[in-house]
Amino acid sequence: VRVSVSRDPYAVDSAGVGLELRPSRIDGRVVLLRDGAVVDELRPVERTCYREQRTECDEAAGEFVTTRSGAVPCGVFVGSVELEAGATYTVRAETPGLEPAESTVTVPEAPTMEAAELAPSGALRRFRVRLTDPPPAGHRYALALLREYDRFRGSNCRVGGRQDTLVVLGNPAVYRSDFSTTDPVLVTAAREAGSSIHFVPFPDDAFDGRARDFALEATPTGSHEFDTGAVRVQLTSMSAELYDAYQVVNFELDENPFAEPADLPLNVEGGFGRVGAIATAEVRIPGPSE
Repeated sequence: VRVSVSRDPYAVDSAGVGLELRPSRIDGRVVLLRDGAVVDELRPVERTCYREQRTECDEAAGEFVTTRSGAVPCGVFVGSVELEAGATYTVRAETPGLEPAESTVTVPEAPTMEAAELAPSGALRRFRVRLTDPPPAGHRYALALLREYDRFRGSNCRVGGRQDTLVVLGNPAVYRSDFSTTDPVLVTAAREAGSSIHFVPFPDDAFDGRARDFALEATPTGSHEFDTGAVRVQLTSMSAELYDAYQVVNFELDENPFAEPADLPLNVEGGFGRVGAIATAEVRIPGPSE
């Protein structure tokens, strides 16, 4: 949670120029409530942000030198209470001179899912994902396919200039990978142009209270140079506020001449923005060499 003062989009200064955003404030108090009682006071973590920052290699010294300008105070608030699935929480931000801003959200249950790799089809890897949807209706999900990589190319600063190097990771990192599907639920819900999907939020309208199998197809290898071949199928339950927001931000038909501006949903009283909650289940499918 970041406490800040929003800019009035219609306000201008004496020169007719839009006013700049004020820097984030860390002098606020942020609390978490459950059933009307405070269960956690979030701890502020102060730091300094910069409007401009550049890092260059000093060839004579053989080390990176960072130059910064436009320092502004910033920071985040961090909680310590583990959130309980199915519970409803209110996040309230208070800062001197302003009315409190708060938002209430219910934390969803993590989805019940299974995933397995099927026999490949030509040049494609095939996966089956089974989602067991509990009653009542109204659950919102999102599906993504992640691939692992265990190293990447970088550069070190040495006397005389930069030197290419290979960075080996202690634990594999992941990146989101495209997949395709003919499942009508996913195809209808996809907000991306073309046949490839990298993230699809979808409702349970077509299979409320039942199990649903989804078939996915992906290329044998990922786009990262050091892809290990391991795949993670990630299924997320999300609150309605986040689901509605993703319907807007993931819509990729930017060149549509008939498109109109779309408002993102807001659920903050006394301020702007949205507060949502997610619960994620993930199944890892090893690569061929494991």
